[in-house]
Amino acid sequence: MSIAEHNNVTELSIQNLSALVELQRSSFRAEGEVTYATRIDRLKRLKALIIENKAEFAKTTKREFNGARSYEFSLFSEFASKVEAIDYSMKHLKAWMKPEKRKTNKPMNFLGGKGQVRCFPKGVVGIISPWNLPFGLTVAPLTSALAAGNRALLKPSEYVPETAALFAEVVPKYFSEDEVAVVTGGADISQKFAELPFDHLLFTGSTRVGAQVMQSAAKNLVPVTLELGGKSPVIIGRSAKLDLAGTRLAFGKLLNGGQLCLSPDYVLVPKELEEPLIARVIEEAQAMYPNITENTDYAGVFNEKHFARLQNYIDDAVAKGAKLTIVGADGARASKDNRRMPLHILQNVNEDMQVMHEEIFGPILPIMAYADITEVPDKVEPRRNPLAMYYFGKDNGEQEYLLNHVQSGGICINDITLHYVQEDLPFGGIGASGMGAYHGPEGFRNMSHPRAIYSQTMIDVLPIVGARPPFGEKFRKNISKILGSI
Repeated sequence: MSIAEHNNVTELSIQNLSALVELQRSSFRAEGEVTYATRIDRLKRLKALIIENKAEFAKTTKREFNGARSYEFSLFSEFASKVEAIDYSMKHLKAWMKPEKRKTNKPMNFLGGKGQVRCFPKGVVGIISPWNLPFGLTVAPLTSALAAGNRALLKPSEYVPETAALFAEVVPKYFSEDEVAVVTGGADISQKFAELPFDHLLFTGSTRVGAQVMQSAAKNLVPVTLELGGKSPVIIGRSAKLDLAGTRLAFGKLLNGGQLCLSPDYVLVPKELEEPLIARVIEEAQAMYPNITENTDYAGVFNEKHFARLQNYIDDAVAKGAKLTIVGADGARASKDNRRMPLHILQNVNEDMQVMHEEIFGPILPIMAYADITEVPDKVEPRRNPLAMYYFGKDNGEQEYLLNHVQSGGICINDITLHYVQEDLPFGGIGASGMGAYHGPEGFRNMSHPRAIYSQTMIDVLPIVGARPPFGEKFRKNISKILGSI
């Protein structure tokens, strides 16, 4: 029985998984050079997959969100932006593949020595994607992997089994299984998948699971890219335009119901601007999502487990002294199966509250006040290394202070999350928010092996510098020029 015949590549045993990796690796070795034309062809097929199946994938994701997922949101966040990313990669691929000339050392540079760096494919890339953007966060790293000339195994999240099954059904129509294949199944399959001897493994998900994935990959010394999360702060400067900041903060916070790795997690604002900012956020939230718990443009919390988790954060904060404002509803569930949670704003938060230490991933917005910008790094430090930092303001000195005193994966100034869709910028975290990057040229390089290539003429260099035994006065003279007296 072939791998393709085995339940359409579903619920694979570890033996089947290993065979699938070996199938792709042997095909990769047999292929040899992965030409520009081959890479373009694969990217074009991926683009066709997106365009021709967008409606079915968007509808499937909507069902997996219990109906509370905006079809329009899926179209622009998971499909249109990914087509643009593929077009960008195809436009620049030839330049990325071009060998880069490098300088050589004396005296080799005078004697015909030449150096260059060429990017070669790594081989077989494993991609583990999450439930919150199940299509987009599978296709985005796959774009980088294919541009770099690799083959790929995809493991969609077990929390979106319909989407995973649809991937398993659709992908073989565009790719042979030795190019791109799909593995579905539960947490046990995900664990086995992470232990496979890939040439590179990319995981998108929580920091906790990311650490487990890294441990699994280490068994085979597999290099990893980890796209995790963290508590991304929004820092409001005194020079900020509050109307603009409030509008963009409300939009970014409520995008996908707050269930994005780049969602603004909490706000740091000068004390005197706290109430005006909150008023603007409330105004904008109500304008975007009137009757929020029934609004079809607004995403619900993914499942009951996450709904209960978010409610526990709220209850814990209120019990410990936080002031709670619920925007657009009275806080009661519209119906038993309705998980569209309105925006919950928390003020007077402190370090004893769970909400200040766990990634929220939902429509809860804690507000922290500060008196001087120099207080901000210490306030961020307990939540260090977020995936993003958002700064609103026009003070260049203040901006530079934050850039140099607050670490984060990426930075967006006077907006929220939009650095993610800039294809010429790398996307990745640092520390607890991840390692490595993809998108654009960085994604190509991350999924490639940059090989140093040095070529020398037939001239024998070593005797010229006295570096071949027996060592004599010429060697000592030359080495003393570098090290001093010897």
